[in-house]
Amino acid sequence: MLKDSQSILICGIVTLSFVFFGILDILDTIFIAGPIVIGFLVVVVNLIVTKRIPEAEELEQIKKAKETASEEI
Repeated sequence: MLKDSQSILICGIVTLSFVFFGILDILDTIFIAGPIVIGFLVVVVNLIVTKRIPEAEELEQIKKAKETASEEI
């Protein structure tokens, strides 16, 4: 998983490279477009993975809290 600063850096690189190579009109080359698309997909997958992990951890904490509450009664 990427940290927030790493994700922002990759987003900046993808955006700047998209603009730069678009101005040069060489985005149709697979060697240029490929890494840009891969960088974009890395950020999107990181967003999805990062959102799912805290939800799973939160569910575990809720279960533990319920078990602790039932033991106290």
